[in-house]
Amino acid sequence: MRKLIKIAWRNLWRNRRRTFITAASIMFALMIALVMRGFQIGSYDRMVYNVVHAYSGYFQIHANGYQDEQILNNAMEESDEVKSLIAEYPNVEASPRIESFVLTSYGTQTKGAMLVGMDPEAENNLTSVSGKLIEGEFLSPDDEGALISSRLAAYLKIGVGDSLVLLGQGLYGASAAGIFVIKGILKFPSPDLDNKMVYTSLPAAQNFFSAQGYLTSIAFNMEDADKMNETVADFRAKLDTSVYEVMTWEEMQPEMVQQIEGDNKSGIIMLGILYLIVGFGILGTVLMITTERTREFGVMMAIGMKKLQLVFVQIVEMFFVGLIGIVLGTAVALPVIGYFLYHPIKLSGGTAEMMIEYGFEPIMPVVLQSDYFISQILVVLIIVLISVIIAAIKILRLKTINALRK
Repeated sequence: MRKLIKIAWRNLWRNRRRTFITAASIMFALMIALVMRGFQIGSYDRMVYNVVHAYSGYFQIHANGYQDEQILNNAMEESDEVKSLIAEYPNVEASPRIESFVLTSYGTQTKGAMLVGMDPEAENNLTSVSGKLIEGEFLSPDDEGALISSRLAAYLKIGVGDSLVLLGQGLYGASAAGIFVIKGILKFPSPDLDNKMVYTSLPAAQNFFSAQGYLTSIAFNMEDADKMNETVADFRAKLDTSVYEVMTWEEMQPEMVQQIEGDNKSGIIMLGILYLIVGFGILGTVLMITTERTREFGVMMAIGMKKLQLVFVQIVEMFFVGLIGIVLGTAVALPVIGYFLYHPIKLSGGTAEMMIEYGFEPIMPVVLQSDYFISQILVVLIIVLISVIIAAIKILRLKTINALRK
C-alpha cells in the first residue's frame, strides 16, 4: 500500500505543468464558489436581521386570529400566564405592544399613520429604536409624549415640542382622540416605516385606545437565533392555542422566505454551471492522463501489477491533485472572505436607492461559516471521484497485449 501511494505521489511530478493546471482549475472553482456562497448567505442573513430587528422580532404572540385580521377587537388581555412563561426563558427578550392605524393632524395637514404603544426599554432592546433618534429625546416608560418618523413629521410640518392630534377607533368601537407632545423624531431606513410611524409609551396608547390591560402582540428577540424553532415549539406546547397564536417571522412574512428561497436556488444553479465546467475539465485531464499512459499501464500489468492496483494509484493521484486544489482554494478564499467580513461592500447609486426602498441597508455583507465550506469541498471531492471512476472503468477494460501495442 505504501509503495503504491509513493508511486502515485511521484507520478504527479512527472508532468508538473499538468498537475498544476488541474490543481489550479480546482483552486479557482472552489475559491469562486466559496466567495459567491459567502456573499449569498451573508445577504440572506442581513435581510433576516433587517426584518427581525426593524420591527417583527424573531417571533410573536398574538390573540388567536389576530394575524389574519389585525384590528384592536382581536387584541389579547395581558396575562400572568404569558408573563410567567416568558420569565422561564432568560435567553429571550419580550416587547409588548398595542398598535393600530390612526389619523394624525397638525395645523391643516393630516395623514394616516401607525400608532405603536410600547415599553421603551424592551422595544429598544428589540429594534434599537433609540438609535434612530435624530432629534429630541427618547421616551420614558410612562411618558405622555410621542415619537414621530421623519418623513411623516416633514409632511405634517411638525417638530419637537409641537402638539400632534391623533384620531382613531378604540377597543370595541370606542372613539379615540388625543393630543401628544412630540418628544423626538426618528429616521427609519425603510421609506414605508419612515412615512407612517408614531410611537408612544404603552400606558399612553392603552389609554388612547380605551384598551387598558390589552395588547395586540408581544414581539421577541433572542440571543441565539438558532434556538428560535425550539423556543417557539415550547411556547406553543405551554400556551392554549385556542386563545393564543405563536408565529415566527417566517410565518408572518412568507414573501420574504420565498424571495430568499428563489434567490438561493438561482445561486445554486450558477454554482452548478461552474462546477459542471470544472468537472469536464478535470474529467478531460484524467482521461488524457489515462490515454497517454496506456502503454505504461500495459508494461506495469505485464510485470505483475494488478488492474485494481493501477486503479488505486490513479485514485490516489487525483486525490492528491484535488487536495492541493482544495487547500489552495480555501487558503485564497479565507483572506478574501475575512476582509469583506469586516469591510462589507457599500453600494451606491440606483442599486443603493432600490435597497433602501425595500428597507435594507445598501451593503453586500459576507459570512464565514463552516457549513458552506464543507459542502463546497465535498462537491469538489465528488467531482474528482466521478472523474476517477470513469477513468478506472477504462483501465479495467484494458487488455495487456493491446496496451503494449500503443
